[in-house]
Amino acid sequence: MTYRMEEEKHEKNIRTVRMIAAVAATAAGAVAASLSTDTSSAWYEGLTLSPLQPPPWVFAAVWTALYVLIAVSFALVVSKRRVCGPAVIGFIINIVLNALWSPIFFLAYAPGPALAVMAALIVNLIILMRNVSRVSRPAFRMLVPYLVWLGIAAILNISVLVLN
Repeated sequence: MTYRMEEEKHEKNIRTVRMIAAVAATAAGAVAASLSTDTSSAWYEGLTLSPLQPPPWVFAAVWTALYVLIAVSFALVVSKRRVCGPAVIGFIINIVLNALWSPIFFLAYAPGPALAVMAALIVNLIILMRNVSRVSRPAFRMLVPYLVWLGIAAILNISVLVLN
């Protein structure tokens, strides 16, 4: 095996590890958010919700699909030979903010601060999408449904504040 072949093999291994780390980080964020989501609490059941509020199973299905898209998008970005640092930082911030929203809303019973987190999440996602678009168009397109869903989630969060 030549030196160049060894170097290419090493580079491929590094990119594989980065992709696994991206998927693992996204999965950890998803688990953290899901563990702190409690739609059966007395507080949540006592809320007046928007007539547009989907049933809880819709949230589970949509978030599962979105986290898969986020993980694949993140993996595509870190699979490149030259990693885009701002995009990686954006993904990490996004995972943290997403993991924070659920405990703030469902466990702290604080829809106002949760809305502030949601606003930060949307701003971060827009910046992240700009950075991702420079690296991978497919990775960018995978984030579009997520942006749409965050817009819906923000409207539902606002409705909790207005109706209660």
